[in-house]
Amino acid sequence: MKSSLIVVGKALRYNTSFLNYIHTTVSNHLDFPDQTVYIDKNDKELFSIVEEAIAHSEDTLILTTAESFNLINKVVATLGEEALELKEGMLIPSKTVHIEENSYLLVRENKRINVLKICETLKLPRILINNKSSALFSVINIDEDSLKIFLEPLAQNYEIKITPTLLIDGWIIVEAISSKYGNIENFFKAATSLLPQKIINHPDVIEHIIQRLQEQNKTLSIAESCTGGLITTMFTQHAGVSAVFKGGLVTYANEIKESWLGVSGETLEHFGAVSELCVREMLEGVLNASLADYAIATSGIAGPTGGSLEKPVGTVYVGARDKEGNVMIERLLLEGNRAYIQTQSAYHALKLLLHVGESIFLKSEKNS
Repeated sequence: MKSSLIVVGKALRYNTSFLNYIHTTVSNHLDFPDQTVYIDKNDKELFSIVEEAIAHSEDTLILTTAESFNLINKVVATLGEEALELKEGMLIPSKTVHIEENSYLLVRENKRINVLKICETLKLPRILINNKSSALFSVINIDEDSLKIFLEPLAQNYEIKITPTLLIDGWIIVEAISSKYGNIENFFKAATSLLPQKIINHPDVIEHIIQRLQEQNKTLSIAESCTGGLITTMFTQHAGVSAVFKGGLVTYANEIKESWLGVSGETLEHFGAVSELCVREMLEGVLNASLADYAIATSGIAGPTGGSLEKPVGTVYVGARDKEGNVMIERLLLEGNRAYIQTQSAYHALKLLLHVGESIFLKSEKNS
């Protein structure tokens, strides 16, 4: 099912937090849009862009600021050869079939058009379209070629199309798209049976980790250096995480690593903060400080400066440990800008947590 997202108000492109909110909300209602267009109300192509989107999509979602709302309503009405009528305090196309506050829905020849009036500081109006026919899941510790060999025949059997993308080495995110007669639920059952302890059937692995920690009455703490609190933020943006998350320490300076986490001065002097031993001691320190069941730690050089021949930019050590002493630490050589190196580091650390806590995080639901 083809869908289009049109955002009217080009300046919104620079409000990244609001755009992230938009896309997260839209993804709960629509499959990933086949096209996303940002356009200004004064753009001479506005009419033709809206016309083309509606013509080639079964679902068109238009988000517009208040200053452009009436113009968009006029465009949509003109395309349907409709008049504008005052309904629920809005001047909208006369054949609107559903109205809610700042949101209305039209249906034309089996095509759905939902227009929302949005404001950067307010909650988004309700989206009146729902066409979810896809699901995201993660596959851990398998390469993309092997994944296709194992899962594509299954997908064809259940009339599912799978599209994988590599998040980091050893972690693939897969979109499963159902045809009209497809069965995603049975596909997942078969895939999990075929690849036990490799598939996480959840669109958000952080939420999956939180849920499994809650089920097992376990807790997590985090010690970060180069990721600067990014992993902590990834967890704390989820409601209810306080039940399992003890806390996070951002320890940039060496003296803070010593005083807060108990990293030894000898380790820092002889091996440096960017070292396996430092991360090992950070893991021990944050577990001792928090009395959590699991810990994550990171230390590295995110750049663009600070590298050396021995430890170039992108050198990062990540680790995970449980309170019983099971520990995994990995040395990474990452590429990209500072933000991308930090993000990759975070996901590598999360992957190690999945392995250290394999018995709860990578266990299929039927056996958990």
